[in-house]
Amino acid sequence: MTRVLVVDDQRIAREYMEHIVSEAEDYTLSGSLTDADFAVLYCERNPVDLVLMDVCTRGQQDGIEVAAQLKKRRPAIKIIIVTSMAEQSYLKRARTAGADSFWYKDISPEDLLTVMNRTVAGESIYPDQTPLVEFVAGTSSQLSEQQIRVLRLVCDGLEYNEIAERLHCSVHNVKYHVSQILQITGYVNRVQLAVAVTNKRFIIPDIPAEKKTPVVE
Repeated sequence: MTRVLVVDDQRIAREYMEHIVSEAEDYTLSGSLTDADFAVLYCERNPVDLVLMDVCTRGQQDGIEVAAQLKKRRPAIKIIIVTSMAEQSYLKRARTAGADSFWYKDISPEDLLTVMNRTVAGESIYPDQTPLVEFVAGTSSQLSEQQIRVLRLVCDGLEYNEIAERLHCSVHNVKYHVSQILQITGYVNRVQLAVAVTNKRFIIPDIPAEKKTPVVE
């Protein structure tokens, strides 16, 4: 029986993956976390064979950074990076981190269980290329990783000062990035931008958690 840890701070996505694991014959749910920062410690204290790791979770590190740490500490554990964001740097970073497979939540041709089965069997499943999301003017490939981070927080409804605090940068820097994002995508303001990119499922806003602690079941 393959023991699976799910790491995702989006409740709907997390519950979907939990359901897939629970309903599959050869898998059992070891635990579920909302914060990637806790994943390494969890795997050191609990038996885990496979981790479904979202890229963007709450915490100081993203899922790919944590995957790299986990592979160094527990190389036998299989890791599948999952994301809803068509950000082109993620594929390369995931490979460099040593993640075994990569799955796009909404647009991968393979279903999650198929990717899990093939990964556990020893295959490495990666998309050929990053999906391209088209906006009014430009495409997702024109956005930098930092611009993606800013855009995600804009979609969460955060103000400039809140985004600056979260990303440890200046408000001026945040305003510059938002201005560049609007110019690239062709949207008029932050509200139109947030609605558009969310509807295109390029970025799914976070569901605020009550606590910054992992949910373990």
